Amino acid sequence: GSVMGLACEPLEKVRIGVIGLGMRGMDAVSRLLYIEGVEIRAVCDVLPERVQQAQKIVTDRGLTVPEGYSAWENDWMNLCRKEDIDLVYACTPWYLHVPNATVAMKSGKHAAVEVPAAMTLEECWQLVEVSESTQRHCMMLENCCYDFFELATLNMARNGVFGEIMHAECAYIHDL
Repeated sequence: GSVMGLACEPLEKVRIGVIGLGMRGMDAVSRLLYIEGVEIRAVCDVLPERVQQAQKIVTDRGLTVPEGYSAWENDWMNLCRKEDIDLVYACTPWYLHVPNATVAMKSGKHAAVEVPAAMTLEECWQLVEVSESTQRHCMMLENCCYDFFELATLNMARNGVFGEIMHAECAYIHDL
């Protein structure tokens, strides 16, 4: 069935596994620790030293050391299958976002992926179909939509400041 309006059981504590501990992923580990009701249960990266660094960030806050995954290139799949995870957060290279999210959802986890969630229309549909078949959420974490400029512009458009909008263009240059 459709996932439009999907509401899952509320969780008192959200147990998270983070895949990809480069700059964005490591920052995510730090940010997540400030959210009440969040527990980082597992961290994964192809570089063992990054896993150790993320574990240290968590334990330096007096919290339980998350399980580390870095034994092999696809060890992230084992993290996705871990029983005590509710949400898998993928901060991996773009080409892995769809595989990360689909394995997570097929393992009964909700998925959160950095931008872009997918690279093709077919991949977008794959995410929708897996989300619908598993009834798990899949969310692309785009933070720019919620910055001051974007929300101010949206508010101005909704309040008719620009008149009737007939056409708009935009671009996003992310030189990686």
